[in-house]
Amino acid sequence: MRIGIDLSGVDDKNEIISFLNTFYEKDVTMVSYGIPQDLNFIKNEHIEKIFCSEEVHISDDPARVHRRKKDSTMIRMINDLKEDKIDISISGGSTGAYMASGIFIIGRISDVKKPALATVLPTVTEHKFLLADLGANVEAKPKDLYNYAKLSILYMKNIYKIDNPTLSLLNIGTEENKGNKLYKEAFLLLKNGFGNFKGNMEAREILNHKYDIILADGFSGNILLKTIEGVAKSLSSMIKSIFLSSILSRISGLLIKKQLKIFKKKFDYSEYGGAILLGLTKPLIKVHGSADKKAIYFAVQQAKKIYKTNLYEKMIKEFKGE
Repeated sequence: MRIGIDLSGVDDKNEIISFLNTFYEKDVTMVSYGIPQDLNFIKNEHIEKIFCSEEVHISDDPARVHRRKKDSTMIRMINDLKEDKIDISISGGSTGAYMASGIFIIGRISDVKKPALATVLPTVTEHKFLLADLGANVEAKPKDLYNYAKLSILYMKNIYKIDNPTLSLLNIGTEENKGNKLYKEAFLLLKNGFGNFKGNMEAREILNHKYDIILADGFSGNILLKTIEGVAKSLSSMIKSIFLSSILSRISGLLIKKQLKIFKKKFDYSEYGGAILLGLTKPLIKVHGSADKKAIYFAVQQAKKIYKTNLYEKMIKEFKGE
């Protein structure tokens, strides 16, 4: 398989370059898209280089990037994905530009009006859950949430081998009549459409792994995601300061060093791959702008699973009713 990776848009390009300089897998070809001064640092003969003259910046208008910056790393990569020169693309650049360009160039699956950005997140158990939408669309309709459910179920079945993943709707209460018009109507659609829909769920239960898939509009989902990331980071910092506060606490910290590493690892977002755009006809993976080489490694592993399971072909068939 061939995986495209965008060198632009991340906070530290050296992390991607470092990963590529040590990468080799017999059945995977990494195709790197970058400007010359970045690609020249890649010395690995197994890495293909696509030289581009432009980069997409966070200040660029997301809806016009695909027309105004045709020779940029992101747009060249997405066009190659459309033309089957690569199988999957990975970028840490502007989420808005990546999503909009994906819609304009790649196109949406039939009957999907608004794709969702989704990612798996850790829980206090050994299980993970999928959250969709993370912010691809700040406004959604009930049918959009219904489509997110269909796409998410296929993702969890194929990537995480969960035969009958359970669904829940993020809301301000568990009662059926909670929420605004969008959530009330979405509740009825999900209830009538999926036997594994378990109703509404409050945000405070999100890390207890009650369900496998949590659905939300992009506005709520993005706030939830960033809250989880922020709390995990703050807790890690607080725990560290506690065990460095005195000699006795330092000794205590050494005694539970292994358990602290397990805790840190569980809530390390870099080990969960990237966010995937569900609803397009081809797969685009979005990694965090601060992604390091470990995060890139896990995004590549995620890409391999998506490719090997023919996930997007199955999604297209599902929406065609085949």
